[in-house]
Amino acid sequence: MRILDQYSILWVCVSCIMHEANGECGDCHNPDGHEGGEPLNRVDYRNSAMGMFSSEHDEECLRYILGADAPGDYECDCETIPFSVRDCDGCGSEFHGERHAMTEWSE
Repeated sequence: MRILDQYSILWVCVSCIMHEANGECGDCHNPDGHEGGEPLNRVDYRNSAMGMFSSEHDEECLRYILGADAPGDYECDCETIPFSVRDCDGCGSEFHGERHAMTEWSE
């Protein structure tokens, strides 16, 4: 197995990352449907995963995750943007807010 050379980091909204993780989000139970668009409709879910490759993390983050003195429950914050005005790469939602990293690769 080889590491894929062609991949891109997608920044997706909370609804999209919840769909990736759980298959549903809070808007699934909303009578009006999803506010920003159908979650993950712009993502090839067969060639994508939550998070990003270790090579995309910054050095400080990798030191904490891989270092000998890293606490067992430590999680980095490289894969989350607390507030973004960018459209969601997963559904196209124009709503501002938190974005989470996903990686999509080509075969």
